[in-house]
Amino acid sequence: MDLHRVALLCTFFCFAQVWSLPTNCILRKDLLKRSYTLIETAGGLFPVQCLKENVAITFPQNAFESANTDQVTGVEKAVYQTLENIDALFENYNDPDQWDAKKWNEFRGLVYRQIVDSKCIMSKSEAAQDFPSRDASLKKYFETISSALKEKDFSYCAWEIVRNEILRTLKFILDHNSDIML
Repeated sequence: MDLHRVALLCTFFCFAQVWSLPTNCILRKDLLKRSYTLIETAGGLFPVQCLKENVAITFPQNAFESANTDQVTGVEKAVYQTLENIDALFENYNDPDQWDAKKWNEFRGLVYRQIVDSKCIMSKSEAAQDFPSRDASLKKYFETISSALKEKDFSYCAWEIVRNEILRTLKFILDHNSDIML
């Protein structure tokens, strides 16, 4: 009888442990939406005084589009790489002090959380042959953003340009890729 109880308890604890494990390798739409809202409200509307300093940065729309289900992994990897690039952009430079610090810190934390939670996306291999071209587009895009920030000497308007580009990127991902997110 005691052996039976021990076996039942072991089975129960085993299932409880398995069910309680976090579900990784998933892009979460709710976290991406929250990230968008935080960075949008951290600085408000694009400042009028920055309009004359705004630069045209070509958006890599192709990196986030898929023509069929064979390209879904490539898009997932592109979204993951975008989060990595956003994190790296802010990691390499001082934080913009004009933005709401609480929202800014929460945004950074959410970006980092999404990176950690979906890191295994980069190990997916099924049908991701198109990822190198997506990655090249993203690399060029974020290098251009970084260059604009440096050229404008990390000014208030430079940071607003960066924020505007991140908003555009996150909005496009949310609007066109909800099928790959939970």
